[in-house]
Amino acid sequence: MKRLLLISFLFIGCQNISTEIIVDPDVEDMYLRYNKAWSDGDFETITNEIYSAPFSLYLQDSTIILNSSEDIRNFLIMTFNELESNNYGYSVRNSWESYKIDDNLVIVEQNFTRFLKDSTIMGPEERTASYILRKSKDKFKISGMVPHTTIAE
Repeated sequence: MKRLLLISFLFIGCQNISTEIIVDPDVEDMYLRYNKAWSDGDFETITNEIYSAPFSLYLQDSTIILNSSEDIRNFLIMTFNELESNNYGYSVRNSWESYKIDDNLVIVEQNFTRFLKDSTIMGPEERTASYILRKSKDKFKISGMVPHTTIAE
């Protein structure tokens, strides 16, 4: 019985250990700028400083390749227009779900919440998206994304 209690205690205790994900400071900085630019509908900053061309968007039923900065810009304008029509206000990152770095490549998943203009939650309370980042000229940029929920709803 004592052995069972000890095993139960160890199992429960191990479940409560924090596994906080620490990301590279350059990646953290890029995401702070990205989340702010997204919340502000700042497609110019995202186009010029955050996304890299070609940019791959992996949807559940298709893949969209944006081959140029102009393609990225047009996609973002369309997306932000749709978000605006849905009364989108801003987004907040809740946590990092996963993070893997391999030299100049990073795969990261972000958990976030979107809010309407009146600060109520827009859609699901917790959303996630996975991103592929590539470091070029000493800066990380997003070269691919897998949104796990609809982008503009």
